[in-house]
Amino acid sequence: MKRTCASLFTSGFLIFLFSSGCMKDKITHTYTIQTPVYQKLTQIRASIKSGPATPLSNIGKVYVMGNYIYLNEVDKGIHIIDNSLPSNPRNIAFINIPGNEDLAIKGSTLYANAYGDLVAFDISDLTHISPVKFLTNVFPDLSGNYSTTTDPDSITIIVGWISKDTTVDYNPGGAIIYPLGGPVLYFAAVPGAASSANNSTGTGTAGSTARFAAVNNYLYTITNSSLNVFDISSTGNPSVANKLFLGWSAETMFPLNNKLFIGTTTGVLVYDIQSSAANPAMIGECVHVNACDPVIADDRYAYVTLSDGNKCGGFSDELDIVDTKDLYYPTSVILDPIPTNASSAIIKKYPLTHPEGLSKDGSYLFICDGKDGLKVYDASDVTSLKMLDHLNTPEARDVITINRLAILITAQGLYQFDYSDINNIHLVSKISAGFSY
Repeated sequence: MKRTCASLFTSGFLIFLFSSGCMKDKITHTYTIQTPVYQKLTQIRASIKSGPATPLSNIGKVYVMGNYIYLNEVDKGIHIIDNSLPSNPRNIAFINIPGNEDLAIKGSTLYANAYGDLVAFDISDLTHISPVKFLTNVFPDLSGNYSTTTDPDSITIIVGWISKDTTVDYNPGGAIIYPLGGPVLYFAAVPGAASSANNSTGTGTAGSTARFAAVNNYLYTITNSSLNVFDISSTGNPSVANKLFLGWSAETMFPLNNKLFIGTTTGVLVYDIQSSAANPAMIGECVHVNACDPVIADDRYAYVTLSDGNKCGGFSDELDIVDTKDLYYPTSVILDPIPTNASSAIIKKYPLTHPEGLSKDGSYLFICDGKDGLKVYDASDVTSLKMLDHLNTPEARDVITINRLAILITAQGLYQFDYSDINNIHLVSKISAGFSY
């Protein structure tokens, strides 16, 4: 019988060390080496500009402002769709923004990330959009560059990877060494080888998977570990106001009634932004099993979809209804450790296929249930949801409901459904895309 053993540790180098007493026969393994591609921040900024419309390809976040739909093309930029006539939406422009993941708008200023930068754009003329201010590396989680410098000439960003398979021999008593910061070696043996609703004046509406929210004079953004606050009282001249540590695995953010509902992989956090908009205070928490977690809310309940998968771990695919009156704690209470009744606010769970984004309009609840399409429920009694319609769309990702129109991001592009007659929900238009999640 063959016996192998290995250990992996880091100390300036990544070392695969094999004991000579653990291996008797020569075998090989094939690994994928990924070599990073670097670019100077100044080069990245020089490429940020608007241009003619481009085809939709890999849609991420969705944002609606007036008659326009803004679609994030993951890591590439933002499409602008003229939706003045929902039956005939027109793709009119594209803003090239390398590393872009999210956006929000106040007035005629659009805020978007470009890797670790926050960029403010003047969108008063949609045919000539230009950046008006950069805040350098305020999202180091998104850039991978944790340098404290603010000089864009000295900041280097990883903008891509070059993959190459390589086959190596196990060398008893020897080691394969890669310098830290060089190629990253993954254990990948080849077989056989061995929504948000935002009612603030002058802002738009984001989907439920958003990480940006413009509320009054502040822009709130989350990364995996932090809540970032920017003063946007002078819309074209944003400034850093605060940064709060959230823990880890923050995913989505939904603003409602001067509160921020933040979905994480382990629960929902509630922050008060009324008492001190620049210094949000945590006032509540609801704990659930480990899973992906978009969240929306109304005046009484929060609606949380949990889904499994490699991204977030966990094994749950469900909708949780949270009674928010039992969610809040006095601000004088220290929420560490988590209160023992923090999960008791969940009053009902509904099994689903693989839910992601969701939206609510009055008593109507719209849930994107992955490959099972878009599901519409009567949620007037949250303890007994009644399905009103099941739209077999391509894989449903996120949805915004506004003016009796459901604006849906799917695996094949942008779909729009008219639900002015809830008994006759019907497709009014679509813009196709090549989707690669």
